[in-house]
Amino acid sequence: MNSYRSSKHPVLLLNSILLGVLYIAIAIVVHGSASVTFGHRVAIFFGDSITYGDGASNSSHRWSTLVTNALNLQEDNQAISATVLQNTVPVLANNGRDRYQQDIIQRSPNYVYILYGLNDLRYNGANFSTMNFQNDLDEVVAGLISDGIPPNHIVIGSPPYINPTGYSLYPPYNAGSTTKHRQYRDATKAIARRYHTKWADVYQYMLNRGASTLVSNDFIHPNDLGHQAIKDAMLKAN
Repeated sequence: MNSYRSSKHPVLLLNSILLGVLYIAIAIVVHGSASVTFGHRVAIFFGDSITYGDGASNSSHRWSTLVTNALNLQEDNQAISATVLQNTVPVLANNGRDRYQQDIIQRSPNYVYILYGLNDLRYNGANFSTMNFQNDLDEVVAGLISDGIPPNHIVIGSPPYINPTGYSLYPPYNAGSTTKHRQYRDATKAIARRYHTKWADVYQYMLNRGASTLVSNDFIHPNDLGHQAIKDAMLKAN
């Protein structure tokens, strides 16, 4: 019996295996698997207009991009301007509590950076409170960890510093104060310490390194120097 007909040459067999692997890889890429990053670790940035990049001269100067460049990460910016974290009546569209599963968990990141609270503390809704903010942040962070994101891969920042003049501007976001700002800062710290995530006191970091000189002319959003300060604070998180 001719044994050649019942077995393949080793080189031909190896080529077939390699081609099969290549076809599978192409199929995965075509279908957009979120887990394929070609060696790049993905970081999701979750927040409001400051994380989106408002105040920076261009997107390359926003704090999220500066962080990814510093750490050689792949940036996935899931910030939405004019949003809050808490799901409190009146429930505001695109609040972080309602969208974190879709915008973070379903995207399977390696790292998550959360910078929320500035709009929450300024919103003039009667039911908005530090307690509701902390409860919803707790739910978000617990959900991320339950889904398998390691606590030390989650970085929570306190609400960034703003020029105090901005607390009373731009209704309905005109109910802020330094006292509330510090309370929301403490709320972010409490959740970070409870779940052993990393925490950055962005507010205090900016206050100590230029304060209002880091804020743009609208009294709210950080300028390029402010975004740089937020980046530095986040990189020092512990």
